[in-house]
Amino acid sequence: MLLRYLAFLKIVRDEYSDIVVDAELRADRIRLILVDGSWIEVRYPVEDKFSFHWQRGERIYRIDTAPHHREISTFPRHIHFGSEDNVTEDYVLKEKASPEENFRRFMNWVRDLLQSDRL
Repeated sequence: MLLRYLAFLKIVRDEYSDIVVDAELRADRIRLILVDGSWIEVRYPVEDKFSFHWQRGERIYRIDTAPHHREISTFPRHIHFGSEDNVTEDYVLKEKASPEENFRRFMNWVRDLLQSDRL
C-alpha cells in the first residue's frame, strides 16, 4: 500500500502540479490540496477496493467500491456526484486498469471539471 501511495504522489508531482498545490502521505491514504482550496483523499488498500473522495465545500465527488448500490451497472464501482444521494455509474475508471491508471483517470476527471467549472 505504501509503495502505491508513493507512486501516486510521484504522478501528482510529475503530471498534476497545475491543479495540486500540496500533497500529504498519511498512514492509510494520501491527501491532496487543490488550487481552488478543495481537497482529495485517496484510499486504495488493495487492487479492487478504493475510494477517491473530492471535497469541495459542502459538495462531494467520490468514486468508490463500497458494496452498496447494486442497481448500478458498474457495481461495485459508482460515483457520488455532488452529494451522497446522487449516485451514478462509474464512467471515469476502468475495471481492469492498474491503480496508477485509475488514479490518472480520476485526476484527469478532476482537472476537466475544475477547468470547465461544470460543478
